[in-house]
Amino acid sequence: MGFGMGCSCLQMTFQACCITEARQLYDQLTPLCPIVMALSAASPIYRGYLADIDCRWSVIAGSVDDRTKEERGEKEISEGSKARRIYKSRYDSIDSYLSQESCRYNDIDVVIDPEIYKQLQEAGIDKLMSQHIAHLFIRDPISLFSEKINQNDEEDTDHFENIQSTNWQTMRFKPPPPNSKIGWRVEFRPTEVQLTDFENAAFTVFIVLMTRVILSFNLNFLIHISKVDENMKTAQVRDAVRQGKFYFRKDLLSGTSPQMAADCIKRCGAKCDAKKM
Repeated sequence: MGFGMGCSCLQMTFQACCITEARQLYDQLTPLCPIVMALSAASPIYRGYLADIDCRWSVIAGSVDDRTKEERGEKEISEGSKARRIYKSRYDSIDSYLSQESCRYNDIDVVIDPEIYKQLQEAGIDKLMSQHIAHLFIRDPISLFSEKINQNDEEDTDHFENIQSTNWQTMRFKPPPPNSKIGWRVEFRPTEVQLTDFENAAFTVFIVLMTRVILSFNLNFLIHISKVDENMKTAQVRDAVRQGKFYFRKDLLSGTSPQMAADCIKRCGAKCDAKKM
């Protein structure tokens, strides 16, 4: 962790009006993560010279991958062992969507801590959110400050944040901190930092506008999580933005999209057809 988890990263956090909107943004921005990473690829020195990649993602993922050989699947899990197969580094793409409308696209195994999952279910937390939190807790703490060891978990969330903040995924779902006016937030994490303030501002504004369009037009970018994972691999290849092919949804309109959304997409499609001609 010495070089920092923010190495060459441009990360953006958005506050939603409620937990439902935060879940919607978390899910709908997820398929865009590999696309934006390829668009923003700018990690210095790799670029095909040091390694045949353009992005920092797999480098940092490997550097903080603390899974055992059993968890990686390199060694058979012995009988009676509490070890379990964990398919990704703690720095990787997300494993599941959070909205009920999105759960049909959750097509990969999500490893969870069964005790945490049971505790959340008994407390009345829905299945998808219980699964998400229980998945975070399959990881061990890797950093701890002495003054943060003894905490009142009824009033403080530092123990939770210790695990949450060391699960470095493409998206992060952020509950409100206690005794604060801060609400439900989502963090968009795949973008690479650019060389100039103008370029960084441009990517930031673009993602901000994407959140507004998604919510205003109620668009649907969802694809299966397994396809998002494949896109993440493609996005890191050298010159992926021009040479790579990505899975992407064709019909972005949902059942509740306003008519103006359909009209806008039709106009854009007509312009693209005219350019092709």
